[in-house]
Amino acid sequence: MSTVRTRADAAIYYDHAAPDSDQPGFRRGDAGFVIPDEQWGFTGTSVVDIPPNALHALEQHGVVDELNALEFQTDSIIAGCDAVLRPFALDHAAHILYEADRKTYGRVWEFAVGRHDRGEYRIVIDNRGYQRTLSQLQFLVTSASRQGVGVRIRL
Repeated sequence: MSTVRTRADAAIYYDHAAPDSDQPGFRRGDAGFVIPDEQWGFTGTSVVDIPPNALHALEQHGVVDELNALEFQTDSIIAGCDAVLRPFALDHAAHILYEADRKTYGRVWEFAVGRHDRGEYRIVIDNRGYQRTLSQLQFLVTSASRQGVGVRIRL
């Protein structure tokens, strides 16, 4: 396992250079377009990979909470489940993502993201990587809004 251990295993830090599969305790997600079907379901695509760095930053910076506050959402964004933002909520979602970009730029962030038997899982956010994912999510949301389709997010 290539994770960095410190303080007698009290904290396990996310290693940005190691494969995610070697790092339990850190999650990844994805997002894509949603096209409704005739049976009140949807067909989804996956066009944006949300790596652990961005996923945990979205959660810890409160972006997920802000998205969950949108009244036009079909489901809340919770770990491991699909959440669908309907087309008429996407302009608000885009605003939230642009504000997240502005608020977090240029600083170093470190968060505890979970617990293990001897301590916690921690991540130091690679801000450049987080900004790239925010940009991809912004493009996805604004593109979906223009096309009149929804967005599926799974964290």
